Amino acid sequence: MNKKGQNSVFIVETQVNTFSPPQNSMVKHNFRAHLSMLAATLLFGVNYWIAKGLMPNHLVPMQIIFLRVLGTLIISWAIQLSIKELRILRIERADYPRLVISSLLGVAINQMLFFTGLNHTTPVDAAIINSVNPILVLLFAAWLLKEKVSSTKLAGILLGATGAMILIFFGNPLSLKGGHLYGNIFIVANTTIWSLYLVISKPLMVKYNPILLMRWIFLIGFIGVVPFTFQQALQIDFSSFDSFTWFAVLYIIIGTTFLAYFFITYSLKRLSSSVVAYYTYLQPVLVAVIGIMLFAERISWVKIASSIFVFLGIYFVTRPKRVR
Repeated sequence: MNKKGQNSVFIVETQVNTFSPPQNSMVKHNFRAHLSMLAATLLFGVNYWIAKGLMPNHLVPMQIIFLRVLGTLIISWAIQLSIKELRILRIERADYPRLVISSLLGVAINQMLFFTGLNHTTPVDAAIINSVNPILVLLFAAWLLKEKVSSTKLAGILLGATGAMILIFFGNPLSLKGGHLYGNIFIVANTTIWSLYLVISKPLMVKYNPILLMRWIFLIGFIGVVPFTFQQALQIDFSSFDSFTWFAVLYIIIGTTFLAYFFITYSLKRLSSSVVAYYTYLQPVLVAVIGIMLFAERISWVKIASSIFVFLGIYFVTRPKRVR
């Protein structure tokens, strides 16, 4: 085989999962995928408080989005261009439409809705609303990808939903007055768009290298947000940034965006969209725990009961299938 042929084979084998790994290897990779989702969920949970602390006194939503998407775009391109094996990878032309739709949903539209909504509501409200994400993903995945959900995973999802509902109705009821209602509507739209993103992008995640995908998803996403964010981005006064502002901006770029999106992209290679979305149930619990640790919120039986249901749900969702 000539050199050109060898390169072609390498690209295909690198981008596409063309083999069935041994059972032990699958369990190992699935365990890593669950750890990745746990890490992403932790990053997202902290982000509610950090992003809220930035707005509106330090930065407005569109300025945060501009910095977030541009920063992640630079990181992902720098990584791919610095690694020879990644530089030769390409997206097939037939996947361009799905790539564009995924980018606009997962980066441009999703982030504009989230930060605009969070600016007008509370971190707790936003986390609670986002807890409907697994149910939406389950419906979208069954409709668009024909994904089958086992009775065990369905039981786990229902347990997690029960935990979230306990927190919603007895712990931290949603605010439906004034600006909070406006913000909550944006968060509802945000979680719907994010659910679609997890489902529509799933075939791409299975097929391609995570860094390759992030490079193009954030490039297209950046093009999508520029018309809405560029004018306000020009007004950013970096000289006024204090230590908290710099920490928060770097955390949002590196932690909540680059690392979290990478972890989700990696996890979607091994896990179904509904299982990935399930980890959203952890977010209200994490937000509550952070509130207790850092903002003097009280521990209550509601928060404890909610956490128990969520973690029981995680057990059922992540339990490996029995080999007959």
